[in-house]
Amino acid sequence: RMIKRPFDIWKAAPYMVVIPCMAVYFYFFYYAAMRGFTYSLTDWNGISQSYQFVGLKNYVDAFNSTTLWSTIHFTLLFTVIVIVLTNFFSIMLALLLDKNIRCRGLFRGIFFLPAVMSSLTIAYVFQQIDYRLLTQIGSRLGIQALANGLLADPAYAPVYVSLVQVWLSTALTTVIYLAGLQAIPVDLLESARIDGANNWTLFYRIKLPLIMPAIIINLINTTRTAISSFDIIMGTTQGGPNYATYSFAMYMYLMYSDLELAYSCAIAMIMFLLFGAIALAQIVILRKREVEM
Repeated sequence: RMIKRPFDIWKAAPYMVVIPCMAVYFYFFYYAAMRGFTYSLTDWNGISQSYQFVGLKNYVDAFNSTTLWSTIHFTLLFTVIVIVLTNFFSIMLALLLDKNIRCRGLFRGIFFLPAVMSSLTIAYVFQQIDYRLLTQIGSRLGIQALANGLLADPAYAPVYVSLVQVWLSTALTTVIYLAGLQAIPVDLLESARIDGANNWTLFYRIKLPLIMPAIIINLINTTRTAISSFDIIMGTTQGGPNYATYSFAMYMYLMYSDLELAYSCAIAMIMFLLFGAIALAQIVILRKREVEM
């Protein structure tokens, strides 16, 4: 004879919370992604009731377009600058803020301030800095590049926009590194100092391997932010001058505005593949490095 066990609401509670959240996540992410890939194989404009299957035509048109190659060129340059400088400055700031100094809480709040500001507002601020301040400085000093405006020059605009994104991204990245550093046992560091380890040895041999999970998270986050950047581009250059700062998100936005939804979905799939390839390479290399350390 089987004995029926009473229903335990506390054991079922986690599933009652997680399952609806997972359902919503799968619907708005995975299902939407699959629908986007399906639309990229059609000629749908986003409005008409019917559309035709065109296969890989949108992808062929994209790779035959000089605009896509300009987008890829800017995105790779933008991504490298953002990843390298953001993580470098964030680690340095995290090491400084981890020390027992006066007003440490105040400094942490100051460096975290960009993370709570609107990215579009920040973009407009730096646009005005270039337009009203740097041009005046360039005119007074006789520096033609500054006098014309960095955002108006195809050679300088990508770098200027990248530095704005670095300034914005460093805040949250620093907090993640700081959390990783504070999780390191103090006894481990004191033992290493007793054994004669200097600051560089402590960082390279102990701190760096122990914050490797934080490094992986920050690298993937900064890569995603750089590849899908929109607000900073929109608020500073709107993709100009002469497609010099055309990001994937800007490209998709403009194509969608022109009722080229299927084409913009194809651009989104290309962006996803590029991000996936870079993120996967980062994970594989850093995981191997973590094991070696």
